[in-house]
Amino acid sequence: MLRLNTFQIFLSSSAAFFLIVLITHLGTPDGLAGVSSNISGVITRGSVKSIMAKSEALWMKTVKQRHEVREKFGEMGFFPARNGPTYFSMPYSVWDLVPASWNCPHEVERIGRMGDGGKWVCGMSRYEKKSRPCVVYSFGVQNESSFAGIGGTTNEEKAPPYYTVQDLMKMNGHSYIDILKIDVEFAEFETMTSLLSHTASLMQAFPIGQMLMEIHLFGNEIERTEPHTLGQFLDWWEAMEERGVRPAWTEPNLLAVTLGLSDKMPRLAEYTFVNVKDPRSVLW
Repeated sequence: MLRLNTFQIFLSSSAAFFLIVLITHLGTPDGLAGVSSNISGVITRGSVKSIMAKSEALWMKTVKQRHEVREKFGEMGFFPARNGPTYFSMPYSVWDLVPASWNCPHEVERIGRMGDGGKWVCGMSRYEKKSRPCVVYSFGVQNESSFAGIGGTTNEEKAPPYYTVQDLMKMNGHSYIDILKIDVEFAEFETMTSLLSHTASLMQAFPIGQMLMEIHLFGNEIERTEPHTLGQFLDWWEAMEERGVRPAWTEPNLLAVTLGLSDKMPRLAEYTFVNVKDPRSVLW
């Protein structure tokens, strides 16, 4: 009886696969030229799915660690350690609890200028090769907001007028955004909360493929602006995670420290988020 070892079985399977692809392409306009691209596409898709599965496991590990810290320390504030002794009793800051633990399955490229304003994009080459137009929304241009603003509610009576992301999408005839860039000086919280609630109420998938967001932790406890506590921020963060949003890249923004803003704590951070539950994403 003929017995094949694992390596022989692999070679036989690979040869059979190649033969099927070869026969499929014979007689087609691209002929053999399409064989390599077909095989490459299959291998790439398989590799991406494998990377995503590994990334999801790594992300879930950090979520578990975050929950353990919250259970142990409770409401410890954004930056509880202010000196050596307090660091050893509470050795975490807010950014330690939300690491970019989900790995982008493609290259990560910085787009825009160096320093404040530039953003990191996951898989930029994939967007460049898209056959359909790429829908990009960008909010936040330094201190210039005279044309319009975004927030949790639409108010056209304000000067400038304010809109929710979902209302702008409806006005523009868009059901999906490939990339959303948002740097709106603390308004990101109410903006995302509104979009999450709106789509959830309609039982819709989160309609954004990738988000490039600067987070501003300048909530005021006296004015009760949220999030002004660690718990409020993490609840907001986990509401995004529940919809499939994963942190794939992060970069500290130290302007609050170098310019002495607020309490001189590092309250700004750039994040790149990828929607792993997105069936329309070009990343996989």
